[in-house]
Amino acid sequence: MESAVSGTPVIALCGKVWVPNRDPKKYHVCPECTEIYESMSGGGDSE
Repeated sequence: MESAVSGTPVIALCGKVWVPNRDPKKYHVCPECTEIYESMSGGGDSE
């Protein structure tokens, strides 16, 4: 949220650099970022 207000670029897990300027809930997460997140320790698993 802070990046959207300040205009500071962010780096996604896949390496894409972008400046958020809209409601993130309206956009899907890229498949590559989803895969990386799920492969991280504790990412997505509710054991």
